[in-house]
Amino acid sequence: MTTAGQAMDVTGAPGQETGSVPAAPAPSSASSSVPTLFDALPVAALLREPDGRLRGNRRFLDRYGSADAFTADLSDTVPGTERDVTIQSTTGEPRDLLVRVGGPPWIATVEDVTEQRRTTRGLELATENLEEAYHTAKLGYWEYGIHSGELVLSDAGLAVLGHERGRFAGGFDGLLGILHPDDRPRFGNMLESVVGNPQRVYVEYRVHDRDGRVRYVSASCAPRLDAQQRLTHVFGVLMDSTERAEAAAQLEAAKQRLEEAYRTGHLGYWEYGIHSGTLVWNREAFGIYGQDPDRFEPTFDNLLGILHPDDRMSFGNMLESVIGNSRRVYVEYRVIDPAGEVRYVSSSCAPRFDLDGRLTHLFGVMLDTTERARAADALRAAKNRVEQAYRELQAAQDSLVQTEKMASLGQLVAGVAHEVNGPVGVALTTASHLLSRAEDVKRQFAANALTRSALAGFLEVAQEAGQLLVGNTERIAALVHMFKQVAADQTGDERRTFYLREYTEDVLLSLHTQIGSSGHRVELACPEALQLESFPGAFARVLTHLVRNSLTHAFRPEQSGRIVIDIHADGDDWIEVVHSDDGQGILEADLPRIFDPFFTTARHAGCVGLGLHIAYNLATQTLGGQLSVRNDPGHGAVFTLRVPRQAPDLG
Repeated sequence: MTTAGQAMDVTGAPGQETGSVPAAPAPSSASSSVPTLFDALPVAALLREPDGRLRGNRRFLDRYGSADAFTADLSDTVPGTERDVTIQSTTGEPRDLLVRVGGPPWIATVEDVTEQRRTTRGLELATENLEEAYHTAKLGYWEYGIHSGELVLSDAGLAVLGHERGRFAGGFDGLLGILHPDDRPRFGNMLESVVGNPQRVYVEYRVHDRDGRVRYVSASCAPRLDAQQRLTHVFGVLMDSTERAEAAAQLEAAKQRLEEAYRTGHLGYWEYGIHSGTLVWNREAFGIYGQDPDRFEPTFDNLLGILHPDDRMSFGNMLESVIGNSRRVYVEYRVIDPAGEVRYVSSSCAPRFDLDGRLTHLFGVMLDTTERARAADALRAAKNRVEQAYRELQAAQDSLVQTEKMASLGQLVAGVAHEVNGPVGVALTTASHLLSRAEDVKRQFAANALTRSALAGFLEVAQEAGQLLVGNTERIAALVHMFKQVAADQTGDERRTFYLREYTEDVLLSLHTQIGSSGHRVELACPEALQLESFPGAFARVLTHLVRNSLTHAFRPEQSGRIVIDIHADGDDWIEVVHSDDGQGILEADLPRIFDPFFTTARHAGCVGLGLHIAYNLATQTLGGQLSVRNDPGHGAVFTLRVPRQAPDLG
């Protein structure tokens, strides 16, 4: 800016800030020379007339048309000062002007700073937007002067590093001082790369904040060059990536734990790209399939090649189901390893989608179930063998039960025959004696030698013989009736209602021979009117087995034992039969097994061990009741049979 009395450089270029206005001519010069020189100025200028009006030179008029657009107070501007003025150009566009006033005489140069101001405002706006972007994205920046050694950090950059501005008063050494020791070489290599080969470089490093905590920083670093393409500064943008790094570390740790879980659980996984066709396995999958990772390439075709031929269809159906229905599918299949061994694999397969919900991959988890499958096969084979053995046992038991029925019937026949022999013998003897006396009377009558006393004697003998014959014949009839009833019950499973006391007496009568020859006695306590609607044959066989068991096992050889059968009602719906003896009891260790098939303590005496087992099955299955055993301290064994008054129907 010039002041009054200074000479003006008329050769200055338009818009040159250092230019000056021409000084007023000396008094001796012609006044007409001033307008001539004024109009010849190469810059737009204004001249104040004596009356205070402003007049523009030729350059001004060409650009702005007239000085009338200026406010009147412009002419009052003191020489040596500047003013900003906005007017319209000849094209009607508003222009920003910088008016510099000199004098005397009062002359002002006019510089058009419109573009400069627009550029400045644009730069300021861009800077504000950039700062706002840095702030929004939580980005910081720093700039390091190569020659000055000055380090400039933005406030956001300080926040990213977690330090105050004073920490970096020492310049670049302050930044190096907070770097994690393990990352200083990486940071130094970044700077060397930018300086040695000017290009943008990306790097991640760690710093210690003011509290000593580790922060992760993601940064890009770029060179700045001057007009001669010489490196002058290094500029860096940095972002706090601690949360992302920690999340990545947690994700990596979770991945490692998952991989460890796969290894620990011997789980394999595979992933198949729908579009790429790539198949990826983990190392456990090779072990599950029995393949060498160095020799076997995990491709889909190779996988199909090792599948058992019978399982390729099911494997393909699994994939089609996942792709078609987009849901998890479970499948079991077999593969053949290089040694030709069949391996069983259980696998689940699930779809994976991209962000747009499109199917991109199939992911499967697999487990080697060879041992389990073989164990299952062995279990099935063992089960089949057990079932076959059970069927054979059932057949044997049925045969033994039938044999036992026949044996019981045989013993019943023997017992009844023994009982019938007595009355039959008496009847036969009586009939023979009566026949002999009748023949004597007949001979006497034929010879007319029959006396009154002989006839009276014959009639007395005939009366006694008739009484004997009637009594013994009735006894025989009762025995035959009992035999028919008990024999029919023991060989059939007809359900009917019967009186317990009467029927039990018949059963005991059929065992009379065995009981009598044993030297023991059986006592029965049962109400006369107690009835049971059930299967009398099964009831008879249970009672028979209990009595025979006591006769065989309960008593010592020298003992004359006593068996008591107490039958009574147990409420309105149950009948209880208590069979007890005063024998030696049952060993406590044998009690839990007493009803097991083929369990006996007298196998040396020819016992098979099925009697109580058959009795238990009849009591629980046919009669629908319960059979239990206990020891009566100081007495003997007590068997308790509980049966419902109405037996359930046999299915």
